[in-house]
Amino acid sequence: MHISRKRIALALVSSVAAAGVLLPATASYAAEASSAAKPRPAAVQAAVPGEAGALAGKVDVASAVLDITQKIMNIVTEAIERKQNRSGYVKSLMEGAFYESGQRYNVMVINDANGHTAHLNGIVYDAKVSGIHGKYRVIVFESGQFTNHGDGGWINWAFRGWFDRDGGYVNFRRSW
Repeated sequence: MHISRKRIALALVSSVAAAGVLLPATASYAAEASSAAKPRPAAVQAAVPGEAGALAGKVDVASAVLDITQKIMNIVTEAIERKQNRSGYVKSLMEGAFYESGQRYNVMVINDANGHTAHLNGIVYDAKVSGIHGKYRVIVFESGQFTNHGDGGWINWAFRGWFDRDGGYVNFRRSW
Protein backbone atom coordinates (compact mmCIF):
# COMPACT_ATOMS: atom_id res chain seq x y z
CA MET A 1 0.00 0.00 0.00
CA HIS A 2 1.63 3.23 -1.16
CA ILE A 3 0.74 6.44 0.69
CA SER A 4 1.49 9.76 -0.95
CA ARG A 5 3.02 12.61 1.04
CA LYS A 6 0.38 15.05 -0.27
CA ARG A 7 -2.46 12.80 0.89
CA ILE A 8 -1.05 12.45 4.40
CA ALA A 9 -0.21 16.17 4.61
CA LEU A 10 -3.76 17.09 3.58
CA ALA A 11 -5.15 14.66 6.13
CA LEU A 12 -2.95 16.10 8.87
CA VAL A 13 -4.18 19.61 8.18
CA SER A 14 -7.79 18.44 7.98
CA SER A 15 -7.55 16.49 11.20
CA VAL A 16 -6.14 19.50 13.04
CA ALA A 17 -9.42 21.28 12.39
CA ALA A 18 -11.50 18.21 13.17
CA ALA A 19 -9.74 17.66 16.48
CA GLY A 20 -10.65 21.06 17.81
CA VAL A 21 -7.64 23.25 17.24
CA LEU A 22 -10.01 26.07 16.30
CA LEU A 23 -9.85 28.06 19.49
CA PRO A 24 -11.96 30.93 20.80
CA ALA A 25 -9.11 33.33 20.09
CA THR A 26 -9.09 32.27 16.46
CA ALA A 27 -12.86 32.10 16.07
CA SER A 28 -13.01 35.73 14.99
CA TYR A 29 -10.34 35.03 12.38
CA ALA A 30 -12.34 32.06 11.09
CA ALA A 31 -15.50 34.19 10.92
CA GLU A 32 -13.65 36.88 8.95
CA ALA A 33 -12.19 34.30 6.59
CA SER A 34 -15.55 32.67 5.92
CA SER A 35 -17.37 35.98 5.43
CA ALA A 36 -14.70 37.08 2.95
CA ALA A 37 -15.13 33.90 0.89
CA LYS A 38 -16.49 34.37 -2.60
CA PRO A 39 -19.88 32.81 -3.36
CA ARG A 40 -19.62 29.59 -5.35
CA PRO A 41 -21.26 29.23 -8.76
CA ALA A 42 -24.00 26.65 -9.03
CA ALA A 43 -22.93 23.24 -10.33
CA VAL A 44 -23.53 22.56 -14.02
CA GLN A 45 -26.48 20.22 -14.57
CA ALA A 46 -26.31 17.45 -17.18
CA ALA A 47 -28.92 16.63 -19.77
CA VAL A 48 -28.63 13.01 -18.65
CA PRO A 49 -29.11 12.72 -14.87
CA GLY A 50 -26.09 11.44 -12.99
CA GLU A 51 -23.41 12.21 -15.58
CA ALA A 52 -21.89 15.68 -15.93
CA GLY A 53 -23.94 17.09 -13.06
CA ALA A 54 -22.45 14.56 -10.66
CA LEU A 55 -18.95 15.34 -11.92
CA ALA A 56 -19.49 19.09 -11.60
CA GLY A 57 -20.76 18.56 -8.07
CA LYS A 58 -17.64 16.59 -7.19
CA VAL A 59 -15.38 19.27 -8.68
CA ASP A 60 -17.25 21.97 -6.73
CA VAL A 61 -16.91 19.99 -3.51
CA ALA A 62 -13.19 19.37 -4.18
CA SER A 63 -12.51 23.07 -4.72
CA ALA A 64 -14.47 23.91 -1.55
CA VAL A 65 -12.33 21.42 0.39
CA LEU A 66 -9.15 23.06 -0.93
CA ASP A 67 -10.43 26.51 0.06
CA ILE A 68 -11.37 25.29 3.52
CA THR A 69 -8.03 23.51 3.90
CA GLN A 70 -6.12 26.72 3.14
CA LYS A 71 -8.21 28.66 5.68
CA ILE A 72 -7.67 25.97 8.30
CA MET A 73 -3.94 26.03 7.66
CA ASN A 74 -3.95 29.78 8.28
CA ILE A 75 -5.96 29.40 11.49
CA VAL A 76 -3.71 26.60 12.75
CA THR A 77 -0.59 28.62 11.97
CA GLU A 78 -1.98 31.59 13.88
CA ALA A 79 -2.96 29.39 16.84
CA ILE A 80 0.53 27.89 16.98
CA GLU A 81 2.17 31.29 16.75
CA ARG A 82 0.06 32.46 19.69
CA LYS A 83 1.15 29.35 21.62
CA GLN A 84 -2.41 28.11 21.95
CA ASN A 85 -3.50 24.51 22.21
CA ARG A 86 -0.09 23.02 21.51
CA SER A 87 -1.10 19.62 22.85
CA GLY A 88 -4.20 19.61 20.62
CA TYR A 89 -1.99 20.30 17.64
CA VAL A 90 0.34 17.40 18.46
CA LYS A 91 -2.62 15.03 18.97
CA SER A 92 -4.14 16.17 15.69
CA LEU A 93 -0.96 15.43 13.79
CA MET A 94 -0.98 11.94 15.29
CA GLU A 95 -4.67 11.24 14.59
CA GLY A 96 -4.48 12.59 11.05
CA ALA A 97 -1.49 10.44 10.17
CA PHE A 98 -3.07 7.35 11.76
CA TYR A 99 -6.41 7.62 9.98
CA GLU A 100 -4.95 8.70 6.65
CA SER A 101 -2.63 5.70 6.66
CA GLY A 102 -5.70 3.46 6.83
CA GLN A 103 -5.40 2.73 10.57
CA ARG A 104 -2.92 0.07 9.57
CA TYR A 105 0.40 1.63 10.59
CA ASN A 106 1.93 2.90 13.81
CA VAL A 107 2.41 6.65 14.16
CA MET A 108 4.90 8.68 16.20
CA VAL A 109 4.90 12.47 16.56
CA ILE A 110 7.85 13.85 18.53
CA ASN A 111 9.16 17.31 19.29
CA ASP A 112 12.44 17.19 17.40
CA ALA A 113 14.14 19.15 20.21
CA ASN A 114 13.55 16.15 22.50
CA GLY A 115 16.37 13.68 22.50
CA HIS A 116 15.16 10.36 21.17
CA THR A 117 16.33 7.08 19.73
CA ALA A 118 14.36 5.41 16.97
CA HIS A 119 14.81 1.96 15.45
CA LEU A 120 11.79 1.79 13.14
CA ASN A 121 11.00 -0.65 10.33
CA GLY A 122 8.86 -0.16 7.24
CA ILE A 123 8.71 3.66 7.33
CA VAL A 124 6.08 4.87 4.85
CA TYR A 125 6.11 8.56 5.83
CA ASP A 126 8.65 10.73 7.65
CA ALA A 127 8.39 14.52 7.67
CA LYS A 128 9.12 17.52 9.86
CA VAL A 129 6.47 20.13 10.62
CA SER A 130 7.81 23.51 11.76
CA GLY A 131 6.13 26.07 13.97
CA ILE A 132 6.93 28.59 16.68
CA HIS A 133 7.41 25.74 19.15
CA GLY A 134 10.06 24.13 17.00
CA LYS A 135 10.00 21.14 14.70
CA TYR A 136 7.85 18.08 15.14
CA ARG A 137 8.68 14.88 13.36
CA VAL A 138 5.77 12.79 12.08
CA ILE A 139 6.62 9.16 11.31
CA VAL A 140 4.28 6.46 9.94
CA PHE A 141 5.81 2.97 10.10
CA GLU A 142 5.22 -0.76 10.53
CA SER A 143 7.15 -1.71 13.68
CA GLY A 144 10.16 -0.92 15.85
CA GLN A 145 11.35 0.62 19.08
CA PHE A 146 11.29 4.27 20.12
CA THR A 147 12.77 5.91 23.21
CA ASN A 148 11.98 9.49 24.21
CA HIS A 149 14.93 10.85 26.22
CA GLY A 150 13.29 14.25 26.75
CA ASP A 151 10.14 15.59 28.35
CA GLY A 152 6.94 13.65 27.86
CA GLY A 153 3.40 14.90 27.74
CA TRP A 154 1.12 15.74 24.84
CA ILE A 155 3.04 18.93 24.02
CA ASN A 156 6.16 16.93 23.16
CA TRP A 157 5.03 13.60 21.80
CA ALA A 158 2.07 11.48 20.79
CA PHE A 159 1.85 7.99 19.32
CA ARG A 160 -0.76 5.52 18.23
CA GLY A 161 -0.83 1.96 17.00
CA TRP A 162 0.05 -1.43 18.41
CA PHE A 163 2.57 -1.08 21.21
CA ASP A 164 3.80 -1.81 24.70
CA ARG A 165 5.08 1.14 26.69
CA ASP A 166 7.40 1.42 29.66
CA GLY A 167 7.92 5.10 30.52
CA GLY A 168 9.72 6.74 27.61
CA TYR A 169 10.34 3.43 25.83
CA VAL A 170 7.75 2.16 23.32
CA ASN A 171 7.90 -1.17 21.46
CA PHE A 172 5.66 -1.09 18.36
CA ARG A 173 4.31 -4.22 16.65
CA ARG A 174 2.91 -4.62 13.13
CA SER A 175 -0.86 -4.49 12.87
CA TRP A 176 -1.03 -7.50 10.58
